[in-house]
Amino acid sequence: MENLFKKALELSNIENFEVKSNCRDFEVQITKIARSYKIDNDLKEQLIKKINENIVNNKNLSFVLFFILFTICRRQNYGNILELVKEYSDEFDNYEIFKHINLMAVLVKCTDSNIIYKTIKKATNIVLTKNSVCDFTVHTGILNVYTELICKYFEYQLDERKELENIEILKNGLLCINKAIELETIEKGSKELVYSKFYLNRGRIQILLGKYSKGENDILKAVELLPSSVDRESKVTEYNQFLVKASIIHAYDLNEDKVRDLDKIKVSNYKTIALMTTLLGFLLGTINIFTTIENTYTLGMLMLGYCSLLFVLLGTVLLGFTLTLTITTESQFILDLNFCL
Repeated sequence: MENLFKKALELSNIENFEVKSNCRDFEVQITKIARSYKIDNDLKEQLIKKINENIVNNKNLSFVLFFILFTICRRQNYGNILELVKEYSDEFDNYEIFKHINLMAVLVKCTDSNIIYKTIKKATNIVLTKNSVCDFTVHTGILNVYTELICKYFEYQLDERKELENIEILKNGLLCINKAIELETIEKGSKELVYSKFYLNRGRIQILLGKYSKGENDILKAVELLPSSVDRESKVTEYNQFLVKASIIHAYDLNEDKVRDLDKIKVSNYKTIALMTTLLGFLLGTINIFTTIENTYTLGMLMLGYCSLLFVLLGTVLLGFTLTLTITTESQFILDLNFCL
């Protein structure tokens, strides 16, 4: 604990802390410290005690300790980090990076779709607009988390993707993750050194946008980029689950398109059937009118009218057969697919 406190103190004393704390490098240093510790209730209580002791006299140190605690809990899935963020929001929301922390908390722990969607909309301005204190438009960690949160929401709200506002959100997500990959490639000097999760999330969002082949290729690329480690096998399994999910989304979209095609076919057939039954009903229902007519001219005109209706009925029948016979092989597949489903 003493070593952790010492590292936190050094980090809190960096020059121009308000600006430097918003950079990706600051988050990386926090993560390096967090990796070295196994969380338990005792460590959590000690850190909370130190956080509370320093809020008044050394707020920067208090915030660094909070960020370390949050990162340890997030990485090890310990406790409710959403509640932790809410508890200290009044104290630390003046730090711009706290918005990123809240974004990560919602991503990891929130299950309320309304809260997730509202968080996405709030975060959109953060990742697309540079302000005087920070520039999160080049913060690869925030760009990635923003995109991942969009994926989390729309993978379970597939029907909402078609709304114009949400299409724009999905496009913003793709824009952000593309930028994260570009910046990471420049920084590390090679695409092969980019954080694998960046490709994973680009793959997920491309699938949500209907770019299935590109999305699947990105997910496979993410698997290739996973570094050798003790948890690599579990990560490969996790990433492959998104390939399965991609197949489900593709099938869902395919089925939705085919149902729309079927609806068009059904509407045409219903109109034809309705016209046929109307004409047939009229002809059969009025055929006994001939027994009451004695005038030859009137009878002739009526016969001519009935013949015309019979020709219309015949044309309608032929149209019905034509609609049936001209259904393409694809449409037949649609019917088979939907019956199977």
